[in-house]
Amino acid sequence: MWRKFQLARAFGWLFMSLLPPVVDAAPNTHSTPVLLTVSIFNDAGVPASVLRQAEVRARAVLMDAGVSLTWLDCGVPGRWRTELGCQAMAFPTHFSVRLVAGRKAVSDDTFGQSYLNERGEGNYANVYVTRLSSARALSVIKEGDLLGYVVAHELGHLLLGKESHSAGGLMRARWEVQELQEGARGKLLFSRGEADQIRGRYLAAAARAGILVAGAGK
Repeated sequence: MWRKFQLARAFGWLFMSLLPPVVDAAPNTHSTPVLLTVSIFNDAGVPASVLRQAEVRARAVLMDAGVSLTWLDCGVPGRWRTELGCQAMAFPTHFSVRLVAGRKAVSDDTFGQSYLNERGEGNYANVYVTRLSSARALSVIKEGDLLGYVVAHELGHLLLGKESHSAGGLMRARWEVQELQEGARGKLLFSRGEADQIRGRYLAAAARAGILVAGAGK
């Protein structure tokens, strides 16, 4: 199944089809972060400065939830960086996000998608950046920050699994002015409950896969 991130045509804000809330809203940190790698495939040729800011923002959001994010810039079409291990996707430690331009998704408004199997597990997501780069939301928040939050949101779906929208914060189904203003201040984050759920689900999946996670018993 997939989870989609959309752009509301009437207002230019970001939204996703509404699902039940996850839990309460409050940031969380952990003394020993879980480790996640994401391969970024820049099909859309997003400018380097925008991509760097997106990386900074996404890493900060994930770190606030107790996840240490390694961001692999895997290049652009014709100049893929094969030496980085970009193709080594594995749940729950290594995901792929493809930045796509000029390709219609499920609907004209779809902003991003994450792909989950029947167990709610998956390694792959798309972000459709053409609409992002012209969104009215950019009157509130910088493009690089917005892209970073969208990437973090999609990673959130992969980390949290099915029905992973919330009543507020980063995983809210619809971002409007309040959420965008929080994002501009660096405050659009996972809730405490979401952070705990991410950690618990990650450690359980890692254990099933025989992956040793440092500090897992803390």
